[in-house]
This record gives sequence, C-alpha cells and structure tokens, in this order.
Amino acid sequence: MRDALARDLEAARFAADRAFRQYDATDPQNRLVAAELELRWNQALERVTDLQQRIDDHDRQRPAPTSTMSDDFTSLTSDLPTVWADPTTHPRLKKRIVRTLINEVIADIEPQAGEIIVVATGSAAFIPSYVYLAVAGESAIAPQWRSSKPSGC
Repeated sequence: MRDALARDLEAARFAADRAFRQYDATDPQNRLVAAELELRWNQALERVTDLQQRIDDHDRQRPAPTSTMSDDFTSLTSDLPTVWADPTTHPRLKKRIVRTLINEVIADIEPQAGEIIVVATGSAAFIPSYVYLAVAGESAIAPQWRSSKPSGC
C-alpha cells in the first residue's frame, strides 16, 4: 500500500512541478489564463499535501516491529513447508509469502551451459542474503531463448 502511495506522490509532485512551470511561463497580462493555471497549480499542490498526509497516516498506523514479532515470525519458518504443501492454502497466500520473503529475483539464461541461473535476495533475518539456483538441462531453456548459432559467432 505504501509503495503505491509513494508512486502516486511522485506523480503528483511531477504534476505540481509541471503546473508551476506552466503558470510561471504565462504572460501576466493574460489574467484569465494565469488565473486558471494558478488554480491548477494549487490543486496539484493540494493533491501532493493530501498524498503526503496519507503516507504519514499509513506509517503511523503500522506497528513498529518488536523482538517478539520477529521471534514469532522466525518460529513460523518451521511451519512453512506444511503451509505450502497444504492443499487448502490459497495461491494468493503463497504469493504473499513469497513477496514477503523475497526482495528481488534475477534470472540469467546461459544457453551454452544449458541452464538458467536464478539469484533471489531475501528480506527476512532467517533468509540468506541471496540464494543461488541453477536449473540444468536443455529442457530448462525455453525454445525462444535457445541459440541456434554456434558459440563464437
């Protein structure tokens, strides 16, 4: 939620800056145009203020992580395989778990070696800073990624 608000805030700041530049570039003698551009600029500034307030409210509502919460979260790792394998676990929950635990995934396709290298960086204390996984075999590489040219061309 906070990331979406931050993106909206960035867009609103861009729009407010653009509105200011339009207002600043207008001829002061053209009062109707200047008044309209000033109104748009003020509306853009109000949107920036509103979004900033919403982000601040969101940050205040989030509880600060405590050591107890961290211990509880760490203890859940032993139950993760059970939760994951349970047929009643909804795919949305699985996706949310993955999004919580993994910050970034980078895939590097190595056609000559016939493998896909996946590096995942974790966000939790019990996850290593990165996990390296190589999926070997010609079948691991999709046909559109396979090279038909001999290496060295």
